[in-house]
Amino acid sequence: MGKKKMPGWLKVVIIVIVAIILYFPGVILFGTLTDYKPKDVEKINVESYTDEIAPDELVLFNWNIGYAGLGKYEDFFMDGGTGSVPDKEHVRKYLEGIANTLKENPADIYLIQEIDINSHRSHNINELEYLKNNVFENSYNIAFAINYNVSFVPVPFSKPMGKVLSGLTTISKYKIEEAKRLKLPGEYSWPTKVFQLDRCIILTRIPTNKGKDLVILNIHPSAYDSGGTLRKQQLEFILNTAKKEYEKGNYVIIGGDWNSEFTKINFDYTEKKPESYVELPKDLKIDGWKWAVDSSNPTNRSVAFAYEKGKNFVTVIDGFYVSPNIDIEYVKTLNYEFENSDHNPVKLKIRLK
Repeated sequence: MGKKKMPGWLKVVIIVIVAIILYFPGVILFGTLTDYKPKDVEKINVESYTDEIAPDELVLFNWNIGYAGLGKYEDFFMDGGTGSVPDKEHVRKYLEGIANTLKENPADIYLIQEIDINSHRSHNINELEYLKNNVFENSYNIAFAINYNVSFVPVPFSKPMGKVLSGLTTISKYKIEEAKRLKLPGEYSWPTKVFQLDRCIILTRIPTNKGKDLVILNIHPSAYDSGGTLRKQQLEFILNTAKKEYEKGNYVIIGGDWNSEFTKINFDYTEKKPESYVELPKDLKIDGWKWAVDSSNPTNRSVAFAYEKGKNFVTVIDGFYVSPNIDIEYVKTLNYEFENSDHNPVKLKIRLK
């Protein structure tokens, strides 16, 4: 008697089971072999269009644009939602809205976080190039640093983020003498770290008419580390870096998405506060330095579900910290009701002493 043939359906079941068993080790191996490993300090090539020296008064504009994928209609799986890759038409709509907001708010220096240049989650739109062409039009100097470079992010399993190439950028109307990518300390354990961001800051050095440099630190520390352990390490590194620059006689401004709450002000919301939010450590300060934070409006919302005013948890995690030789003229959170990002932008006017 000949051997019985295996039923076709059984073959399919076995193939699927084997594929599932091999999928996760394969993804982890691939991620490990292609893991992005930046140096502690890397020089950034500045795209330069002007050599103007910075004046005494300057306006800075800070915004985490949420990769043009976390506007009002979106939720996000890391916050308790299910989404990660919004519809392409939504990304285009948010990006157009982001460009319009930047044009409505002219500034001397822009600090932008979470800007994609080639990511599946934003349909491979080069968002930096889009803003160059539609907002800055070859009249600003641009420094960009990668902080997320993963060939394939396998989560969420229903619709993986896939390839991510993203970072932060500092855009200045005035000459950028030097720009550096500084690696932030601390990382998740393996294999989680393979698929996480490689956190960094951009340090830019801008000459001023005072004969000193204006040093800007564009920051975006960790967000989902349990208890904020990584965040604390990273924030201490950031403040130490800023302090050293001030001690050299420079003007120094730290700005960005701090991923830590500045204030306990009770905004209106019904959602329970997500555990990922932690307060800024009380001992995180430098003598004589000043916070430039506007708590009259929230700068960030939870993305557990699409935005509904009065329901999503909202708080203040975006702002600036400035050295004693700088006067704060005003700081204002621009309340756009999270139309195009899960963050509201913050605008700061300063005067160099």
